[in-house]
Amino acid sequence: MQTPTNTYWEFETIKNYITDMILIVDEHRRALFSTPSFTDRFGINPEEIYNTDVFQILHPDEKERMIERHHEIITHNLHATSEYKAVDKDGNVCYLECKVAPIPDKKGHLVIIARDITHRKMIEIQLENERNRYKQLQESLKNFSQDLSSIMKLKELEDRLIMEISMIIPDANPKVIVLDQKTNKVLDSQFREIEHHLSHLTMGIPKEVSGHILIKYGVQRDLAYIVSLEKSSIKENMDAIWLQTLVYYVIMVVESLNVIENLISQLQSTLQNQEKPQWILRLLFNLSEKQRLDLSSDLHDTVLQEQIAIHRKLISFQSRYELNQEMKNELHLLEDSLLDTIHQIRKTCNEIRPPFLRELGIEKSLEHLFEYVQISSTFRIAFTSNNLEKLLLNEEQTIGIYRIVQELLNNATKHAKASILRFHICQDADKFKLLYTDDGVGFELDQVQPSFTHMGLTSMAHRAQSLSGKIDFFPQPGKGLQAEMLIPLVIE
Repeated sequence: MQTPTNTYWEFETIKNYITDMILIVDEHRRALFSTPSFTDRFGINPEEIYNTDVFQILHPDEKERMIERHHEIITHNLHATSEYKAVDKDGNVCYLECKVAPIPDKKGHLVIIARDITHRKMIEIQLENERNRYKQLQESLKNFSQDLSSIMKLKELEDRLIMEISMIIPDANPKVIVLDQKTNKVLDSQFREIEHHLSHLTMGIPKEVSGHILIKYGVQRDLAYIVSLEKSSIKENMDAIWLQTLVYYVIMVVESLNVIENLISQLQSTLQNQEKPQWILRLLFNLSEKQRLDLSSDLHDTVLQEQIAIHRKLISFQSRYELNQEMKNELHLLEDSLLDTIHQIRKTCNEIRPPFLRELGIEKSLEHLFEYVQISSTFRIAFTSNNLEKLLLNEEQTIGIYRIVQELLNNATKHAKASILRFHICQDADKFKLLYTDDGVGFELDQVQPSFTHMGLTSMAHRAQSLSGKIDFFPQPGKGLQAEMLIPLVIE
């Protein structure tokens, strides 16, 4: 076995060439020993190191914490690892990771091995900053999109866009440029120098012009709206993605505002001309059916279930207790009343929104409707059909036809005084055809015109119109009513 013979030389070699910084300090933080790598990094004269408080290298933010930590290590004789900021001889902030161990039999003396972790720490800080920035940008988009739901004017949208960009990118200096697309002239003379670039912008796509980023976000009444901001303010790729996403949100709102404006314009024109376009009727009837469905579901899931639960409790109560005859009679009356209420709620639900209407098809659904109405009516219903083997109706058509038949039944119940109602349905080429006759009292032809007293007829006409079809009424005073409805099998 060979024994080392030049231990001093080996020690000096390690001391002079090791990259980690090694120190031995006393309880007053004075260095008793240091490697050259420490004095070189922090510019301390090797001769002066032994009378120097080594904590002088610490960043001011760290001194108080590290003094407390030093005292804790000595007091409790701890082995510890710490990370902290220091300031090197050139005034640069660096990060050190230090492992500290007490020296046995030397009270208050510590061995410190310090490793430079600045590169790793800067990467960690960068990643943390990017995570925080990402969260900030995500939160900005979330809040911005929520606020857009309440914006109904282009100026409000412009102000909100400028506010958001200024808040998230403080040095962006955002501005809105308005370009008249008919003349390709800007409305504000301060943007005249970049005017010739603006007509070539693509909606939502950023373009760099003279140190600015320009993005077109909307057009309204031949005026193009463009947001401009300082190019130098976009320092990270995620900021550029955030900006483009923000602008896409704005583009969708501008398009929605344009649609609303066009709808309002059409409505105003309609009111002036006393017209009722098909799309308006279709929209209104679809909204009405949605409300009927919601109401039917609410009645079925709340009121009806509560009544059924009460009925079950009443039955249970009667079976569990001995009751006198008078009490039994009262409870039987209450039970009958509850059953009537349950039946009425079910009837209302079925009338509001017939179950399985699309699944059963129009023919079976009408058969069920007529059977149900026949029970409580004073007239007889005759229902026939033919040529329905290849009939295909969508849900909107099926519901619309069903509602028109309901209205014909309602009109007969209230006004016709008829003894027999006849319904016939069939497919006639590319149309669905409904024929209706009754032997009631009829009415004058001019009563078919819209009025508050004949809203049922008007409603049927509008319902057929919403399905691109029509219904014609042929009344004869004293001889009843005939009606013919045609619905195209494909809604235009």
